[in-house]
Amino acid sequence: MTLSVPGPSTAGASVDSAAGNAALGSPTTGGILNGPRPDFPATAPAANPVFYRTYSRKTAHGRESWHEVAERNLEGLRRLGNLNPQEVELLRRMQQEQKALPSGRWLWIGGTPWIERSENFSGAYNCTSTNLVDWEAFGLMMDLAMMGCGTGAIIEPHLINRLPAVRHQLLITGVSDIGATPAGARQEHTSHSIDGNRVQIKVGDTRRGWVDSYQLLLTLCSDTRFDATSPIEIAVDLSDVRPVGETLKGFGGMANPVKLKDLYGRVAQILNKARGRQLTSVECCLLIDEAAVTIVAGNIRRSAGMRQFAADDLAAAGAKENLWQQDSEGNWRIDPERDALRMANHTRVFHTRPDRATVLEAVIKQFQSGEGAIQFAPEAIARSNADLLPTPELRTEFIGIYVDQGREEAGRWLSTHHPEISAAELEHRLGRYGLNPCGEILGADFHCNLAEIHLNRIDPDDLVAQEEAFT
Repeated sequence: MTLSVPGPSTAGASVDSAAGNAALGSPTTGGILNGPRPDFPATAPAANPVFYRTYSRKTAHGRESWHEVAERNLEGLRRLGNLNPQEVELLRRMQQEQKALPSGRWLWIGGTPWIERSENFSGAYNCTSTNLVDWEAFGLMMDLAMMGCGTGAIIEPHLINRLPAVRHQLLITGVSDIGATPAGARQEHTSHSIDGNRVQIKVGDTRRGWVDSYQLLLTLCSDTRFDATSPIEIAVDLSDVRPVGETLKGFGGMANPVKLKDLYGRVAQILNKARGRQLTSVECCLLIDEAAVTIVAGNIRRSAGMRQFAADDLAAAGAKENLWQQDSEGNWRIDPERDALRMANHTRVFHTRPDRATVLEAVIKQFQSGEGAIQFAPEAIARSNADLLPTPELRTEFIGIYVDQGREEAGRWLSTHHPEISAAELEHRLGRYGLNPCGEILGADFHCNLAEIHLNRIDPDDLVAQEEAFT
């Protein structure tokens, strides 16, 4: 997976937080605040609670102020982008005038030691998209979600057919209580031992520890080292996992592993139903979403998700229908076997042009329930290859070839016009219809980063101010 680190253009204008204060007339001297002042304008009454809930990190002295968050972010951007004094001053002024802000993810982790480590770079981004082709892809999505990254996944047959078949029944023989080990004696990494068909998993007290224990269960179900005639008996030791309320010192926030104990049994239950075959698309989705449920419980950020299925995958298309059912006494309850599916949007991908009736049905269903979205993949691929298809005429020609003659022929057409493209690059370009949860990116392992431009703070006739805010 290729990662880029957000520079000033992707992270927006990060902040020196004397920022919003100066814009509101707060007295400052040399960047140091001299007295009480409102952090946000009176026209934004929800700003303070949202800020302290979501973006203010806990320190040894209490919660970060807006000024402290902004100072941290601006310093992080300065180092990240190797910014010169003029660029830093522009970022500072945009923040002071409350015209431009960095992404919410950068507000949270920008400038911290945590984001300086390469394994955490994705935590600077809002969302991603991943092709579901192996057990590592499942682990990757849990890892990303635990960093606050929304996860998109393409779960079409040509991808999930590369997953191994479920070979073994998994029997969870026990899951220990959380937090028995004192803080100084906990192991950070997940370890496991094997004795015949018995596996002992000791879960490490880190993000990666959780992820590795989840991915290990997936790997065990297809591991050829075990006797397939007997269940694999698995005991999970959570004694080293920090209990509810302890600080997450790197990423920030508070530990809340209330759903972690349930994760292993749910994963085993889903895998066991597929024994002797490959997973269905809905089962893949459930496995991702069960991890997402665990993560939502673990911190304040909801794990946003997008799942893309084949257009003719009727099971996936109806997977979220009638999740809530009413009993004879009028009480509503959610189907516990499908509850986790609420964690993501489901979208059907059309590689041929859908007819009017199909589009109308999808729109009506979305209006009624919020579900039923469809995507026309050739259009997405054409738009995300705008460097090769810069004109409407070229895009129309490409889409026509893709729809009428298929993906392979469309690839040959691109190769003919652009022989400099390698086979690997061509394959990636033809796969650029993978969506993040907001549908803003198109491509496997692409990342999305949302900056903020506050148009209500910019005079529509002030072209200079507009140019500065969008720089």
